[in-house]
Amino acid sequence: MAYIYEYIRTKGYKPIHFEEHYTRLEELANTLFSNGTNLNKEQLYSRIAEVLRNNGFSPNTINAVSVKCYDNGDIEVEPIEYLYNNFSLRALRPQGFIVQVSGEPIVQNTSAKMALLELNHATAQRLDIGIPVWVNEAGEVIAIDGAPVVAVLDNEIRFSRMGEGVEFDLAYDAVKRINHKATKGAIMVEELSMTKELLAIDYRGITAIAGYGEHLYMDITAERIAKQIASIEE
Repeated sequence: MAYIYEYIRTKGYKPIHFEEHYTRLEELANTLFSNGTNLNKEQLYSRIAEVLRNNGFSPNTINAVSVKCYDNGDIEVEPIEYLYNNFSLRALRPQGFIVQVSGEPIVQNTSAKMALLELNHATAQRLDIGIPVWVNEAGEVIAIDGAPVVAVLDNEIRFSRMGEGVEFDLAYDAVKRINHKATKGAIMVEELSMTKELLAIDYRGITAIAGYGEHLYMDITAERIAKQIASIEE
């Protein structure tokens, strides 16, 4: 059954950036489902806390949930393990492998996107080749492991024009405040070899992709962005 979704981090049982996540769900539902959703803001807020509490998650740590809205109006909230105490540069540094994709809607949080990710992950596990780097027909990098992309180049920090998501928007705003070189635009596959850092940003944190960028650069920008977002959320 078709669905849309958001991953929402929480402080204990309290959703972080709840209004922004709720708005994204409503907007996507209005675009893709002719009858919208049955989402009630107050009920969803309470349900997130209830699901985490009932599943034994700590009220004192950062947690996360997935919220799925099905095309028949059903709502599903499931808890997710979260590994960090705040928004962070993730410890893993995976390799990426190129996957050719077609159509811009694949970056939206839908069951179609999830199905493609599951297929890519199965291939990656079988062949031990890292995480998928989605490249469209024009040669534009549109997502990495389903997450929006940031390329750190010599003269700019370029956020993908295809990027969307609460954490991605937070990262862009944070960089704009501390660095006037932040831009939005296409990130082309032929530019990857020129990046100092190649990043993917979503609810999991910031993932620095190995195999691109200069080793001596040491993910400096990624670390700064993560700290800026963490400080906003304190």
